[in-house]
Amino acid sequence: MIFFPAIDIKEGKCIRLKKGLLKDIKFYNKNPIEQAKEFEKIGCSWIHVVDIDGAFLGSPINHKIIFEIKKHTRCKIQVGGGIRDFETIQKFLNNSVDRVILGTIAEKDPNFVKKACNLFPNRIVVGIDTKNEKIAIEGWSKTSEKTIYDSAKMYEDIGVTRAVFTDINKDGLLQGLNFFQIKKLLKSTKMKIIASGGVSSLDDLKKLKDLNFKNLEGVISGKAIYEKKFLVKEALEVLC
Repeated sequence: MIFFPAIDIKEGKCIRLKKGLLKDIKFYNKNPIEQAKEFEKIGCSWIHVVDIDGAFLGSPINHKIIFEIKKHTRCKIQVGGGIRDFETIQKFLNNSVDRVILGTIAEKDPNFVKKACNLFPNRIVVGIDTKNEKIAIEGWSKTSEKTIYDSAKMYEDIGVTRAVFTDINKDGLLQGLNFFQIKKLLKSTKMKIIASGGVSSLDDLKKLKDLNFKNLEGVISGKAIYEKKFLVKEALEVLC
């Protein structure tokens, strides 16, 4: 399994939120590029990057910093946050970003996702973000009537091969992953799933690995590593 350390960027700095709410913001590092280099030095092969400003405003704001992260590390990166048109996807991929994550636009316009998957094979990821099993969009500020399982089936049918699953009610709270929903989602789809939201300890990572699903590709962790609940090196050792 792949361990994806998270870098959430707001106003050019590394931050973490609770349940995706801007009122619960905490700044951790003024320099996301240095943070990425540190993750690379420890041994990470991938980094999960989110443009928080972009997610709320609907178009990337911190893209120049993200491009610099890619220039200054050998890590592969997947990027989400406000990516909602082909021009933006192309801009990220042209700047060597390895994968882009589509959230709001994926839920609103499945045909867009289908075209994107055809144009950019293996480089499109959808974000399956949930509040009480309903899909959340627009920086997690709104929910649709679809369940995450309905959306997963739809995405698989139109050619999506990979999704990031996040339980928003767990995100940033250090209370553990929603293993019930993760298992249910893994059973419902053949897509590769990256789990996120609530990682709190090495035991969470061990339990996740012990699920032993072939389509469980990895896990994202942010607050737990910034709050030093465990070391990134330890996480890599557990999951390898």
